[in-house]
Amino acid sequence: MEIICNNCNSKLSVADDKLPQGKSASIRCPKCKNKISIDLRSHPEDGNAAAEAAVQPNAFNFDEGDDYDASEKPFDFLEEEGNTALICENDPEIIKQINIVLGIMDYSVATAESIRDALKKMKYHTYDMMLINESFDGCDPDANGLLVYVERLSMAVRRNVFVGLLTQRYPTMDNMAAFLKSVNITINVKDIGSIDRILSRGINEHELFYATFKDSAKKMGMA
Repeated sequence: MEIICNNCNSKLSVADDKLPQGKSASIRCPKCKNKISIDLRSHPEDGNAAAEAAVQPNAFNFDEGDDYDASEKPFDFLEEEGNTALICENDPEIIKQINIVLGIMDYSVATAESIRDALKKMKYHTYDMMLINESFDGCDPDANGLLVYVERLSMAVRRNVFVGLLTQRYPTMDNMAAFLKSVNITINVKDIGSIDRILSRGINEHELFYATFKDSAKKMGMA
């Protein structure tokens, strides 16, 4: 089902089974934050939801009173096999370059505005990739609360998340620095123009490292 924001005309593709059939619902446009309302009581199975959303932008919420905020749960409507990434970086130019590369690599990308925002997004979604600047949100590089949080994730979760550290202090792909910072790869911001090759190599090494473990876990019914 295609939902159109009447404020900025952005299009949001939503799987039909994600919406409450025969009820009303509202979501927030992830681009402009406008509340978009959908009435599935009148058209439970036909294709008129987009028109309803466009003409009734702020009419109602979920019947139960819940307000669904798509900015907090940006990948709720993503197919299960889709890869997702979270960028935690304050430089717009670096974000732009990373977005282009991850788009080519078929990642759906979310960008955090602050550590608080990043933690809120992580509450609802486990990302396949996280790229975190060690000084994100004005943090001391040696006391980045987001990196500490990621480091303390359970191993069952952490081993499935590829974490890249954007840094000015360490060389790109410095294995010792990556080990000390509990990340998968270091990426010096001076090398951001080559991030496509850096990420491809890092992801390949990560998958190779865990290939035997994952295969054994699958045979034992642990994965």
